[in-house]
Amino acid sequence: MKRLLIGSIVALGFVAVAAPAMADIQWRVFELRRQQCFNSANAFTPEQSIRGCSDVISMRSVSGDGRAQAYKLRGDRYRELRDYDLALADYSTVIRMRGDHPGAYYRRSEVYLAMGQYDLAMADAEHVIAIASDTPGGYRVRCEIRVAQNIELDLARQDCNHALEINSIDTAALSARGVLNLRANQNQEAWSDFDAAIFNGRQNAQTLYGRGIAGQRLGRVREARADMEAAERLQAEIVATFARYGVTAP
Repeated sequence: MKRLLIGSIVALGFVAVAAPAMADIQWRVFELRRQQCFNSANAFTPEQSIRGCSDVISMRSVSGDGRAQAYKLRGDRYRELRDYDLALADYSTVIRMRGDHPGAYYRRSEVYLAMGQYDLAMADAEHVIAIASDTPGGYRVRCEIRVAQNIELDLARQDCNHALEINSIDTAALSARGVLNLRANQNQEAWSDFDAAIFNGRQNAQTLYGRGIAGQRLGRVREARADMEAAERLQAEIVATFARYGVTAP
């Protein structure tokens, strides 16, 4: 009996020690998955971040808001990988869960724009403006949609200008306005917009090629050639893209 009692006490002591240890392990696992999902320091690849978000989504202890945020972030990673169908599915899930979620509508509008589904992109951009009129995203995407379709360019300029009034270094708005300035033969303004976008981190085919065309028109031939060649290495179809905007090299 005494041995049984001692054994029971030992067993209880083991459980008492094991329970906090198990809780600590679970917390460490959750924290790692959360860090992977948020990836605020860019320490993880998009694929690792997707796995982290998927694990967070599957955890029963995660709140509704936390799960919605994980779906949103996973959608951002899919968008980064250009897996647009999965990105759309995640953004739409967030919207079903949380209704007027401006971030999900904003990112979904960007995906629709990338897919050339302009009516759907415009509807989401309008929704962002309706629920978050003090943020630049909806105005900027609405500007980009019109630039991509080469329509209502005066309204596009108003939207890009408004986005830049809210955030003067919105690089996508600078890039879109640069295209508008090229169309209007406002070449110094176009060069300044593309150059500012590149300086602030948006060095892609559009900003490089746009700065290149503006540079050519301004007589900055050597710099322009380097920009345009770099742009074509990044995206072979960039010349055709600018032609659709109504902009061609001299």
